[in-house]
Amino acid sequence: MVIPEQGIDPASVDRSSAIRAVIIAIAAVLPVFLVSALAVQVREELVFGTAALGGIVATYFIASSVGSVPMGQLIEWLGAGRGMALASTLSASAMAAAARSQSWVHLALALALAGVANALAQPAANKLLSASVPVRRLGLAFGIKQSCVPGAALLGGLAVPTIALVFGWRWAFGVAALITGAYAAWLWIRHTERGAGRRSRTGTLRDSEAPISALLFLTVGGFLGAAAATSLGTFLVDSAVVLDFAPSIAGWLYALLSWGTIGSRMVLGWSVDRSPSRSRFGIIAVLLGVGSLGYVLMAGNSKIGFVLGAGLGFIVGWAWTGVFHYAIVTWYRRAPAAATGFIQTGLSLGAGVGPLLFGILAEQRGYSVAWAAAGVVSLLASLTVLGARAHLRARRR
Repeated sequence: MVIPEQGIDPASVDRSSAIRAVIIAIAAVLPVFLVSALAVQVREELVFGTAALGGIVATYFIASSVGSVPMGQLIEWLGAGRGMALASTLSASAMAAAARSQSWVHLALALALAGVANALAQPAANKLLSASVPVRRLGLAFGIKQSCVPGAALLGGLAVPTIALVFGWRWAFGVAALITGAYAAWLWIRHTERGAGRRSRTGTLRDSEAPISALLFLTVGGFLGAAAATSLGTFLVDSAVVLDFAPSIAGWLYALLSWGTIGSRMVLGWSVDRSPSRSRFGIIAVLLGVGSLGYVLMAGNSKIGFVLGAGLGFIVGWAWTGVFHYAIVTWYRRAPAAATGFIQTGLSLGAGVGPLLFGILAEQRGYSVAWAAAGVVSLLASLTVLGARAHLRARRR
């Protein structure tokens, strides 16, 4: 489907919009990746086990899921600029609270606040891009913006040798809080500028061309896809070590695949812009289907198969999120923040529940069974997205 640019003048496009969207997206997800990267040091000082760690991470995603719909509606009223400023403030506060945590309960509460920040940040960033970037460039913009997740994972990893092992894990959270807080202050200063930062009412989901019922399919598809993909990002290294990879090799594999995922999301976004007539949901379904094949390859006992499967899972099977957000804001262009908040419920809940269930299954039945199950979940996500496409086409007739 080709959608008109609805009055956006390319000459007046804010060139910094994509950068600001990426920064706020990274700031919103950085707290949870810092906890994951610094888990060894944090667990040693605060004294808690693997189950508590899983619960802490799940708290972030559950809070984000619960807050997604109301936060999306809030962004429609508040505007992208103020929304990003508020999200940055909450994220900085969460990381400052994490730096002062005295128990795993305190850390979980800090992550819950960070989850609320993420529930604000995602629809705010999507609204900003939708309002300020022409449709013909929107795919690349969302590819860059959705690179925030592997980008935050890399930053979390870099924080270990550069800050945590030298000054302590609390300093890593503290430095991140200071930087994010400074960015929040800058956003508050400029939030009254002309354009996307202005408070606006762009409409509701009921005003959109696409039916609200299609969002139900997409929310379920996002839940399943995120459940599989986030499990891959969470358990890749540990699974590789169990398969007798050296820890250093497993770490390098994770880093290389993270870089590959960043690149694939950008390239995919660029290619979507070059082929505006192609079905976005068809592309997403293919990516999820290829990802399911990658998980199946990882379920074997072959190191070569594991590496190939991880490559397919990361670089192809996890490349769909940028196109997913792009498709949402173009189908629901009159209320992009509200639509994002709706589907973000499924994405965040899947990202929290998926790794939790995957970990339980891996502990009881082994990684082979868990990766095979992830493959099934990714395939179901692919079929659900195809169901959403069929529903949209049926409603348009």
